[in-house]
Amino acid sequence: MDHKGRIGTRKALKTSLRLVLLLVALVLLIGQSAPPLGADSITEKKEQARQVEQQLNSLQSELNRLTSELNQTQSRLATLQANIEANQAQLQAAEAEYDRWQGILSERLVAMYKEGNVAAIDVLLECDDFDTFINSYDYMSRIGNHDAETIVATQNLMAEIRTRRAELENSKAEYQAYSNSLQSQRSSIQSKLNEQKALLAGIDAEVASLLSSRYGGGGGGGGWNIGPVNGLYFPVAGPHSYTNDWGAPRAVGRSHKGCDIMADYGTPVVAITGGNVVQRSGGNAGLYVFLYGDNGHLYYYMHLQDYGASGRVSGGEIIGYVGDTGNARGCPHLHFEWHPGGGGAVNPYPLLVAIDG
Repeated sequence: MDHKGRIGTRKALKTSLRLVLLLVALVLLIGQSAPPLGADSITEKKEQARQVEQQLNSLQSELNRLTSELNQTQSRLATLQANIEANQAQLQAAEAEYDRWQGILSERLVAMYKEGNVAAIDVLLECDDFDTFINSYDYMSRIGNHDAETIVATQNLMAEIRTRRAELENSKAEYQAYSNSLQSQRSSIQSKLNEQKALLAGIDAEVASLLSSRYGGGGGGGGWNIGPVNGLYFPVAGPHSYTNDWGAPRAVGRSHKGCDIMADYGTPVVAITGGNVVQRSGGNAGLYVFLYGDNGHLYYYMHLQDYGASGRVSGGEIIGYVGDTGNARGCPHLHFEWHPGGGGAVNPYPLLVAIDG
């Protein structure tokens, strides 16, 4: 190689070396401007997650308390309704019997007048109404022992009617008070659910990933699934609350055969396990689905706002959305039933708690 060639080679090497050094400097510069998450940042994120979880737990405790009060109010309303209906029926029967005895006594009074006993008529004319007349001492002393049984029966009926009317009015007033309280409790529950949703939506993905599985564990609070726990997913994939309301009194003398999971309108409802979903509608259940689980059990999801997937589904797949259809108007929730082996319903509360943690 001649002298010029050697000079050219050296220049090329120098140029290459400068390029390499420049690239190294750029890498170092980029590394300095965007350092990996250090120990301090991790600690800060963990503290943020701890504070968020503390707030969420506090809201959840309040939600559980409100839901428990709501269930107690619903049970009290059902009991009051049954009492009112029974009292009304008994009052109607007592009033009908009273009218019958009043007719008998009126006929007896006419007979007495025809027999020349005008004293009873004089007493009647002095009274403002039949109730006063039947309780008149003068009438009692004139009518004689022959009609004493009739008089006592009529007086007892009058007393029973007064008592039942008073009880009925008190029950109706109490029912109205509990009904007003029910509306307030429903609003409070929705407010707390919305607070949870807003809190979860306001955190970043790194903080969300540090939360416990109870709150979905990631992604700004949307579309969480709790589970699988022993292969099962919690039926409501979003903020929720529930209590052990199995067997609680319900209208028309019924008892509750499931568990009501309170959640906001449109919250996703997911398959607790893989299986086959059949969609149905009608009656008190509104929009509902049956899930025939691969594990041999049958699950009911009621009061849906809308359906999700049907037919063959996987565990955790969305099969509906929380609503208030059927007899749940104004109170969005999922009525969830568990029928082991496809038989009669059993209390699903222990199962839900085991999944929900």
